[in-house]
Amino acid sequence: MKYNKYARILAWLALFIIVALIVLFLYCAFTGKNFFGSLFLIIVIPVIIWAILFFAGCFHEDKPDDENSESSSEEE
Repeated sequence: MKYNKYARILAWLALFIIVALIVLFLYCAFTGKNFFGSLFLIIVIPVIIWAILFFAGCFHEDKPDDENSESSSEEE
């Protein structure tokens, strides 16, 4: 399955945000500052990212792959 350029950029951005949240959470865990705030963010932000990507996939219309259908009919 090939993804377009924007989907790959958004996936990398989401991964970067999740890693940054984990680093922030570990920092807050050791220092004790805003621990519950970072705990909330580490749970809520990935869920929001997942929901956005899920609903974007639900509303995305799949176009039939004309290239494969033409090449398979030419082979016969």
